[in-house]
Amino acid sequence: MKKIKLIFIALSVLLLSHCSYRVMAQRELNSIGDREGLILRIIHNERVAVKFDYFGELVLHPGVSLGVDYTLFTKKWVTVHWDTDLGGYWHRWNNSALFAKTSIGTRFPISAMFVDLNIGAGYMHSFPAGKIYQRSADGGIVKAPNWGHPHFMPTFSVLPGWDGSRKANLPLSIHVGVEAFLQSVVNHTSIPHIAAKVGFTYKFKK
Repeated sequence: MKKIKLIFIALSVLLLSHCSYRVMAQRELNSIGDREGLILRIIHNERVAVKFDYFGELVLHPGVSLGVDYTLFTKKWVTVHWDTDLGGYWHRWNNSALFAKTSIGTRFPISAMFVDLNIGAGYMHSFPAGKIYQRSADGGIVKAPNWGHPHFMPTFSVLPGWDGSRKANLPLSIHVGVEAFLQSVVNHTSIPHIAAKVGFTYKFKK
């Protein structure tokens, strides 16, 4: 009788352990499913698109820009979007620069074409090309570290393009245009720049 009780208790413990494990495992699977669902909802959010641009400072000095385009609202005659970009360019024998910027844009459709007007601001960090020297404590000249220089970067761009979603049902748009920006402050002044932008925007679909 005592052995039967012990066996019954052991079986009960095993059953309870198995049920607890199943509950914990199901909770973990639900948690993973919730996280995967959140990730998929973010990726497939029809308001979100990714961008890639050739960013040619003074047209011929090569650079690239990667970013995210978020649609704030859309009407039949206009789309308002918020963009965030990271990029940089290389100006041979002069300087190289990295930047992070954000902008608000208005896109006006013309059949399958559009004109995109954007205004924004950002941060630029430029690095002079070549060696830098500074005066030492004893009055001599020594090589200085090239940590670069910070700059404020207001921007304005005009980007005509083609929207594949309007006629061809493609989640892709292509744009070619120019972006004007200021590099501030350099020797107590702001230097104007103009860059060629050629790129595309891809919107994830469900």
